[in-house]
Amino acid sequence: MEQRKDSSVSANHLSAGQRRSRLNGLQIAVTLIVTVSAVAFLLYVAILVYGFMIRM
Repeated sequence: MEQRKDSSVSANHLSAGQRRSRLNGLQIAVTLIVTVSAVAFLLYVAILVYGFMIRM
């Protein structure tokens, strides 16, 4: 019996380059979310400190 070269099982596997680029994209997305969250937190703390300084 002859086997097909592009069977459905092997077609679902990603090449190493595709896996690397997908992981790289995920890493960029996570880094961006963490950075934006850190900046927002620092801005929040700065506003709180400014508010307390104005009251005194």
